[in-house]
Amino acid sequence: MKSRQFKLFIIVSVFALTVAFAYADRLNKMFPSLLSGSTTAVAQETETSKVVFTVKCYDDGKAALRELKGIQKIETGFHYLNETDTVYFDPKVISVEEMETALKRAGTYIKTGK
Repeated sequence: MKSRQFKLFIIVSVFALTVAFAYADRLNKMFPSLLSGSTTAVAQETETSKVVFTVKCYDDGKAALRELKGIQKIETGFHYLNETDTVYFDPKVISVEEMETALKRAGTYIKTGK
């Protein structure tokens, strides 16, 4: 009996995780403060720009970007099943292309999102 319950638990858990990943982006759009804090307010108050990079490893991406001048905040996360780094930066100090170059040098860059 315990084996059957365990199998059912695993099946339900996998299903729940699949649904959570599939709808994570929608939930983040509906309730931005629920998953990542009030990031919109930060961008508006400091007049920063925001860019999202899809990366192989968000920790490697964060490390590559952390020391660059003009970077104000980096948030790590997921978009569907991809790891992302959301970067708030001063466009007068650093460009998106410079950040892409740093990520490419670190070997973690995949693409630049919206």
